[in-house]
Amino acid sequence: MTLFAMLFAVSCRGPMGPEGPAGPTGNANVCSSTVTANSNDWYWDETSWRLDIGYEAISADITDHGAVLVYMEENNTWRQIPLTFYYSIYDEEENVEYFYSSSLEVSSYDNGVSIFWTEDDFYDGFRPADGIRFKVVVIAASVYEHRSDVDYSNYEAVKTAFRLAD
Repeated sequence: MTLFAMLFAVSCRGPMGPEGPAGPTGNANVCSSTVTANSNDWYWDETSWRLDIGYEAISADITDHGAVLVYMEENNTWRQIPLTFYYSIYDEEENVEYFYSSSLEVSSYDNGVSIFWTEDDFYDGFRPADGIRFKVVVIAASVYEHRSDVDYSNYEAVKTAFRLAD
């Protein structure tokens, strides 16, 4: 029986075949999507404006062990969320300058992410504008845990490292 197994194993070996065609660009364990949000896509969630983005590539395994990265486009540059904007408004009547901030945070869950846009005074008068673009990048744990060389805060570095198409 052992001799038969050895003969069978040896007889299955042969010359290597030709190299197959090149595979698709990107990585099977990394995917991305770009979403354009309009003002009416946001809803008030008691203390902040909230945008829910469905994305089936996000699973419990991804949220527990991999990575869900979200970037917002600002002035033709992708900036990673969480993100805080600082600005001021000058009141000419009172001759006083008021300083404010807006913060964006992300929460991921099975099949999606939520983006929260909060004003420092929790005022709901500022509704996010039309045409804000977000990029969601999902990276499986098997890839994420072995790529500490990537600057994940820089979308261009992530795009290059994982050969993502825009």
